[in-house]
Amino acid sequence: MSIIKKLLKRGKEVSAIGSEAIEEAKELPAMMRSRKYLRPEYKVIDTYPLTDPWVYAVITENTSTGEIIYNVEEVGLNGHELKVFKDIIDYLTWELEPPKGSVDVREYFQEHAKNVIRLFQIKLGRTPVLSWSKISYYVEREILGYGFLDPLFRDPNIEDISCNGPAKPIYVWHRKYESIPTNLLFPNDDELNKYILKLAHMAGKHISIAYPILDAILPGGHRVAATFEKEVSTSGSTFTIRKFREDPITIVDMIDFGTVSSELAAYFWLLMDYKLTTLILGVAGAGKTTTLNALACLLRPTYKIVSVEDTPELRLPQDNWVQLVSRPSHISGGGPGKIDLFELVKVSLRYRPDVLIVGEVRGEEAYVLFQAIATGHSGLTTLHAENIDAAVKRLTSPPMNIPHSYIPLINVAMVIKRVTRIDESGRLRPARRITNVWEIEDYGKYLEICRWDPVRDKFEVRLSSSLVLKRIAEVSGKTFNELIDDLGLRKLVLEWLVVNKIRSYRSLAKYINKYYVNREELLESIKVKKHE
Repeated sequence: MSIIKKLLKRGKEVSAIGSEAIEEAKELPAMMRSRKYLRPEYKVIDTYPLTDPWVYAVITENTSTGEIIYNVEEVGLNGHELKVFKDIIDYLTWELEPPKGSVDVREYFQEHAKNVIRLFQIKLGRTPVLSWSKISYYVEREILGYGFLDPLFRDPNIEDISCNGPAKPIYVWHRKYESIPTNLLFPNDDELNKYILKLAHMAGKHISIAYPILDAILPGGHRVAATFEKEVSTSGSTFTIRKFREDPITIVDMIDFGTVSSELAAYFWLLMDYKLTTLILGVAGAGKTTTLNALACLLRPTYKIVSVEDTPELRLPQDNWVQLVSRPSHISGGGPGKIDLFELVKVSLRYRPDVLIVGEVRGEEAYVLFQAIATGHSGLTTLHAENIDAAVKRLTSPPMNIPHSYIPLINVAMVIKRVTRIDESGRLRPARRITNVWEIEDYGKYLEICRWDPVRDKFEVRLSSSLVLKRIAEVSGKTFNELIDDLGLRKLVLEWLVVNKIRSYRSLAKYINKYYVNREELLESIKVKKHE
């Protein structure tokens, strides 16, 4: 039996006691699910658990039109379970006292929710019609999570969640299928408005008809942008949530995904080792910040790092790291209290960083960053541009106004793009590739040392003429050939990590650090033999 049939069968079994169960479950809160994927023209192409066994993601495709839909399938509460669930929610809402002192509110509610569930279990005993683990899932979903959209937050493959108005499908940006509709929607304006007010409350912000725009950070680091009613959006309230990934994509993931080759990844690792200034280019959603985070995780643990961001998206394993985040004004439209990237980049220099990371340059903060690089600091940043020529034009034009003589301070520039590839089943699927890497010799002089071949899906890396390796050889005391050998060893280490699926940023940091501290021991431990 397929997993979707098992899931639907389980839903029927648990709701068999009360025929009203599925209908009543819509009160958690009101929501709608389309089930048109059950039609013959839809077939399941992917499915995986989000919280096993209660909720699954089921990806379906229309065989005639190619339409792909992301379906959330939850096992519903039966009538008895729904009543107990509501009683628990009422108890937590009306009886639980607000936390006192500086305690973690989420942990406080989580612990008390568990205690309340235990009290109800003792009170009701071993009632056969009740599934306490299922009730616990729904309590956590409503009290600590994001309601009926919570399954989307649990899916690590989803980057963005968007609502374009009431009675319209919720859209998600899926790493494998890009932007696709879901079977979830808000049935009317009231339910959507209530949800946006809930998001604002969770973020500790305000949204109303008087102030109809919300830009805030949710618990967990997710970034939400929303509009309220029809004040600025003609179709009614809208929102977009950019999910924060607690376990970020690393260079090992990028090799595994085919975004970068192991040889090119080893080259980037060497750049980070010698603190060379790197510029990451790409359009919106291309993966610039992801690449920035992956490269920063390759820095030596002895380096002092200061990062400056509009939204705290970086997640680094280094302890010697200061993360600075801009602050908007408390008054709509700007005003007192605003702290922008320009101010943060200036103050960051007081921290004497070895490496200064700026999430994205787009204004006058770029000039301060280049001044810092000119005085001996290393820099890592991203910029909206499709190639090196466009990037330099942006940097040397208002409002950045970088002098032409400062452009060679950038050692390496790369561009990451969204491309389309054919998967093993013959379908066109989105992917990301670092398509070009340039070394900067001077203003207008750029040496392309890597180009991605879209026909063969291969990276053509040409390091024999690398200017950067020659510069490293001059300052390190190593010969050019010794650096090439070093790159080969780093490449083998990275390939071993990919094969053994050692990909989390903290696990990766242990091996990166060991390579710096005792390379021979690391090579011996992973059975990598140095070529004579």
